This record gives sequence, structure tokens and C-alpha cells, in this order.
Amino acid sequence: MVFHFRPQGRWIGDLIPFFWRGEYHLFYLPRAPEGRHCWGHIVSRNLLDWEELPDAIEPSNDPNAPDAVGCWTGSVIEHEGTFHCFYTGFNPQNLYPQTICHATSDDLIHWRKDPSNPIIVPDERWYEPQDWRDPFVFFNPEAGEFWMLICARDKRIAFERRGCVALATSKDLQNWQVREPLWSGNICWATECPDMFRLGNRWYLVYSHGVTRYRWSEKLNGVWFASFPDTFDTEFVAAAKTLFDGGRQILFGWIGTLEGESDFGHRQWGGHMALPRELVPQADGSLSVRLPEEFVRWHLENASPLQLEDCEPLCGAWAIEGTAAVVESFSGVSVLRCNVPDDFFLSTTVVPQGEAVEFGFLLRMRDGKGHKLVVDKSKIALMRWASWGDVEPKVSRPISWGENEHLKIYLTVHGSIVEIFVGDKVSLACRIYDPPAGWLGLYAANGKVRFQDVTVATLQPLP
Repeated sequence: MVFHFRPQGRWIGDLIPFFWRGEYHLFYLPRAPEGRHCWGHIVSRNLLDWEELPDAIEPSNDPNAPDAVGCWTGSVIEHEGTFHCFYTGFNPQNLYPQTICHATSDDLIHWRKDPSNPIIVPDERWYEPQDWRDPFVFFNPEAGEFWMLICARDKRIAFERRGCVALATSKDLQNWQVREPLWSGNICWATECPDMFRLGNRWYLVYSHGVTRYRWSEKLNGVWFASFPDTFDTEFVAAAKTLFDGGRQILFGWIGTLEGESDFGHRQWGGHMALPRELVPQADGSLSVRLPEEFVRWHLENASPLQLEDCEPLCGAWAIEGTAAVVESFSGVSVLRCNVPDDFFLSTTVVPQGEAVEFGFLLRMRDGKGHKLVVDKSKIALMRWASWGDVEPKVSRPISWGENEHLKIYLTVHGSIVEIFVGDKVSLACRIYDPPAGWLGLYAANGKVRFQDVTVATLQPLP
């Protein structure tokens, strides 16, 4: 079992998930220079153990082929016993540098490219010729046909942010008709990696532009509403896409590295696989995220209680009540120092009380350095620790919770990766590099906080 999987010798990029007969197939783009991506392939039966398979789709050896330079993001669908892969062919020397290509397979491992590639090019009645990628195909039962969503740009819009979700339709997955955009939101340059699914009585449209976002509608030809927030996580869970495993809609993304392995480096394309996020629809149309039960079960089987009596109160009047650490900290901040493994998965239930209360964790604290993970009634935020006072967060996520609400927390600190899930509502991911090890602090401020049933499991070093 390896949390935050990374294929041997590669950094993992855009994920293309597909579920088939009990197996989670993740096709992916490895980090590659100048866009020269292939489709890698890994598979799991439990979301925890991943097996590397041969690369599925590789660039053509023909320099004039539509995919001579790269095979970019797309999707996989099964129809009448055949698997169909639709992907982006990239060749900057051609009239249309990005086109939609097609391949088929009988076993999800060996693929045959369609000799008629590219099968779809931009229709310049509606679309610009340069951005035309990331096809997502699904069967639309309302229309009785297959729909393909494509990242594109609506040439009819004067505003420079004319990214749109293009639409093409087919009865047989072979012959496609390009149609007007499904959605033009005037929000971004390009709506990358579109994805669509139905949960309950609503359709959900997922897309990315730096961060993964979503919209919802009760009709495919209706208004696409935004929730607040309209994101699933920070920009570190990048270009995320989903699959349905028969019971759950699960989101898969990747956590990019930072240049120079520095907290101040630019975020790079490609990194490790993020922990999957189960999407849970709410009555108002929004989607909450929670940690899939496979990871919760693994933690229960491998974790031990944190020995709170061995922790050191650095400030505040902490009381140890069996498996709980309790502190009243209305006048300021209280900190409890605990020793944990360098790489760990922590679970606790936190009960905060007080109008202005906040709580959280000090991570990898050593020699006046570390990080502070804050949870209050408006946000989760991760910031570098500064002895003289708080600094601007590196990343943050909005959250809300009620008085005396019991918030289940799952916190992973794994190499340079931090991921936290709070209350089966919100998650946050980021990278931290300096220092690489140090003590853990439980902290509370401006109220009473109870950390109960704190358990910790050791993780293998980050691959």
C-alpha cells in the first residue's frame, strides 16, 4: 500500500479514470517535455494498491500524424463489448494543432488507433482553431445518443475569456456531429478537462482552469448554476476527473511539485496522485467531499492512539481526559506538543465551542520553522509558521460549521504533501518542504476545544 502513488521514475499528471468490473483504471499523462505525453496506465481493486501496466497510447512515429508530438487528456467508455478511448492528438505543425483522436481495445491494455484520425477538428463556425482538446464522452439517455464534451474557445464572444465546453454528438461512437457550445461562461481562457455526471436529479459539469471547478443543472440544456464554493479543493488537486463505481462518484487529481523542492517555488505540472475524494450531493446542489471508506478502514486497522499523556503543554491549561485533550483558551492560543512519525495519517474528532473559536495543527515544527493549519468558522488555511505572527495563507478553503458540532478530521502529512479532510465536507491539499521533519502541535484559540480519539498511523516514505 502506497499513499500518494507515483509511477516508478515518473511524475504523474492528468488522470483519466475508468471503472470496470471491480477495477479502478487510471490512465494518466506523465510529465514530459514540450507536451510529448503518452497515456500511462495503472489499476487497483481497492484504491490503495496500484499496479503499473504498459503504456496505453503513445505518440505516432509519423511526423505528420495528428498525435505525432503528444497524446493528451481524454476519456474511456465501453460500448457493446468494445472499449473506446477518445484523446487529444497534438501536433503543432498541423493546421489544427489539437484534434480529437480515437482508439479501441478489447482488454483495456492493447489499443488500436483509428485509421481515420483525427475524427473531429474544430468547426470554425463556432470555435477557434487553436484550443480543441480533452474529449469526455458519455451516453445521454435523455437524447438517446453519445455526447462528447470538448475544451474549446467560443469565437463569437468578444471578451478574451471565451473558454467554453464544446459539444459533439453521435449515435454509434464513429460518426460525430459538432454542435454549438453546451456552455460558454466567459470565465476563463479554456475550460480544460471537462467531465460530466448525474447525481440524484442534477447534472454536474466539471472543468478546470488552474483549479478544478463545477456547475450544476437540472437539465442538460438548462442554466448551469455555480455553488459556493464552486471548487473541490485547492489548485494542488489539479485537473481532477471522476468515475462512478456503482455506488460513488469519486474524484481523482494530482498534487504538483514545487520548483526546486522549495516552499517558495512555482507549482509544476505533474507530481503525485492525490487521495481520491468521494463527492456527496447536497440539497442545495452543492457537492461535499469526503475521504473514501477504504482509507478510513485502513487507518482503523493500522493506527494507534496518540499517547496524549506524553504530550507537552507549551502554553494553555490542557486537560487530558482519557483519549481526549481539552483546553479552554478564550484569552489567546494554547499549544500541545506531540511527537509523531515524520510521515503520518491522523484521525480525530474535534468539538469546538465559542463564537470566535479556531483550532488546528502545527506541522513539522523545528528550530522556529514549520507550518500552521488553521480551521475556524469561515475557512481552512495552511500558512508558513512565523514566530512574530501569522502570515498570508499559502492555500485556503471556505468552510462553515455549527456550535458544538463534532468535526471528524483526517490529516495526512506525507513527505512534502499535506491533505486534510474536515467534517465530511471540505478538503485541502498543499505541499510543504521546510523543515522535512519536526513535532506536531494541537492548538486552540478564542474558545474551548476538545480533541478526542486521536489516533495516528505511520506511512511509508513518499515515493
